[in-house]
Amino acid sequence: MTTVVEVEVDSLPMADGGGLQVRWVLEGESGSVDVAVGPTPETVDHRHAETVPAERREVRLADPGPGRHYVSVSPTAGGSAVVASERRVPFEGVTNFRDLGGYPVAGGGRTRWGRVFRADALSGLNAVDLVTFERLGLRAVYDLRGDDERELRPNPVPSVALPLVGQPVMSYQEPGTGFDSLDLTHLEDGERWLGSLYLGMLERSGPVFGQLLGGLVGDQGTPAVFHCAGGKDRTGMAAALLLLALGVDQEVVLDDYVLSSRYRTRDSQAASLAGLLATGMSAEAAAGVLTTPRHAMAAALDVLRAEHGGAVAYLTGPGGLDLATIDQLRTDLVTP
Repeated sequence: MTTVVEVEVDSLPMADGGGLQVRWVLEGESGSVDVAVGPTPETVDHRHAETVPAERREVRLADPGPGRHYVSVSPTAGGSAVVASERRVPFEGVTNFRDLGGYPVAGGGRTRWGRVFRADALSGLNAVDLVTFERLGLRAVYDLRGDDERELRPNPVPSVALPLVGQPVMSYQEPGTGFDSLDLTHLEDGERWLGSLYLGMLERSGPVFGQLLGGLVGDQGTPAVFHCAGGKDRTGMAAALLLLALGVDQEVVLDDYVLSSRYRTRDSQAASLAGLLATGMSAEAAAGVLTTPRHAMAAALDVLRAEHGGAVAYLTGPGGLDLATIDQLRTDLVTP
């Protein structure tokens, strides 16, 4: 029996003819697979696009039509379909707007596509982007930026302000370095500053994380997006807590974190870089702050587990949620 284990979908640039590139991983006996595409994550809404011999393990869908697309891949001989979509939602003025769907969950199932998104600042959305944005059917936009940031670059859509407090914890030490001060001169200093920042968020923003994740519960809680300026630090910690609470493995959570380095462009980071340099930080250290060092987030999540007992204990402790809310989050955001 053939089982579809994983499906990945990527948009192809118009310079290469556009369309979607679909790849899949199979287990078991070889055989053909059916590839279908539709406007929602529900397979009942998908139309058959192509039957492909399994040994190919990929196909290009040249003209899937306008709008966002969800692709399902299933064994032709029978069996469950796995649904996937483009991880990044393509906008012209926002580069790091990503769907948190499709991640495997402990005990079986995956996070639901099209329900929760993470993003960088939405102030860059233009008229064309706003049409795409409206099609997502978002019921809530959570802005994790501070008051000054929101005033300088306001969102063009109604948003709930939930500023995250994340002053770096200056005693942060990366294991094995003996580093106990933050002389922001070198690239590694900037990366360690990020690790300290993530610990500061956990220390000071528990109630904000609880309010954010609690707001995702129920029929009116999603689809939703939360974002900060770059979509990698404040947004990254919020995404990590959500995914861990849903039962996603920490290594997969870290994979999601480092994806920001794939989508953040030089132009989209210009304002952040200027702000860091204005504080007196060296250009090399600022470059470190703008990266997504896996070890920095991993260290913070290790502290989360060691000092708080993990994401669920943290959210039901400093976050102020109860276990019933966590259970409802899993019901709402995980598909069997």
